[in-house]
Amino acid sequence: MDLYANSPHNQMTAMRSIKWPLLFAALAVFSACGGEQPQQDQLQVDNGQDSALVADRMKKTKNIFYNIPSPMETASLLKKAGASYNGKILNDVKNVDKYTAASKQALNLGIYGADLSYASVFNHTQESMFYTSCSKKLADRLGVSSAFNDSTLEAMERSQNDRDALLDIISETYWNVDGYLKENGRDNISALMIAGGWVEGLYIATQVARTNNSPELRQRIAEQRLSLKDLTGLIASYEVNDPALNGVKADLEAIATLFNGVEDAASGESTVTTEGSVTVIGGGSAQATLTDAQLSAIRDKVAAIRNTYIN
Repeated sequence: MDLYANSPHNQMTAMRSIKWPLLFAALAVFSACGGEQPQQDQLQVDNGQDSALVADRMKKTKNIFYNIPSPMETASLLKKAGASYNGKILNDVKNVDKYTAASKQALNLGIYGADLSYASVFNHTQESMFYTSCSKKLADRLGVSSAFNDSTLEAMERSQNDRDALLDIISETYWNVDGYLKENGRDNISALMIAGGWVEGLYIATQVARTNNSPELRQRIAEQRLSLKDLTGLIASYEVNDPALNGVKADLEAIATLFNGVEDAASGESTVTTEGSVTVIGGGSAQATLTDAQLSAIRDKVAAIRNTYIN
């Protein structure tokens, strides 16, 4: 499928004609907010990149991306489980101008990316455009504005009525951000972005589980412990005295402690299925054990950590 093929004008609905021009208006509004931004902090990382260490980081990053649900997959799972859309649990778009530190910008670029995926999976176009605006603004401040350029926005407009194509564009955009950061020696920023998206995805899932506590959703939450080890290792690979990186590492370790009592999932091989454009990676046939007490503890801890990231 050509994601960038333009739809015939006679097929555009009146709703599309109204909503998507608002996207560009919204971007203009967000760009004008706050005037000149304060100088952002610079994460203190090692200048000399050891090739073996870089390779190890890349391996951990790939494990995270390929062995856990992406924000899009989590959102797709929630919809499949019969959950209703709840925009109130997402990060308020008004918060975007508060993030002037590079670490906060990176974390919330990941968080807004998860929120964007969630809104898009549930076909909430209005919310999707505002989360696109937030993502673009943070990408601009981090120096990766090329990932959210006019061509990307135009492609999103053309694919507004094709959910799968839209999700593909969102996924490709975030891969481009990740790749650009790594190519420019800023993979620590990418690591924080990944951590922010992972925390937000787990936050959304545990919040939705309050009202839609399906076995499949509980299993997927339990499986997050498998990726958490790699994510913690990725953050820990930056052996520098930086408060942002050290803080995120401590947060992830605190979450990992709560997963310690969760039993392994099935002994069988992982299964890989495709639902539309979303690849779903799961465990074997048996379900991981996650008690009510464990779920409650994980939900509360993740909510507390996520609250520090968005405020």
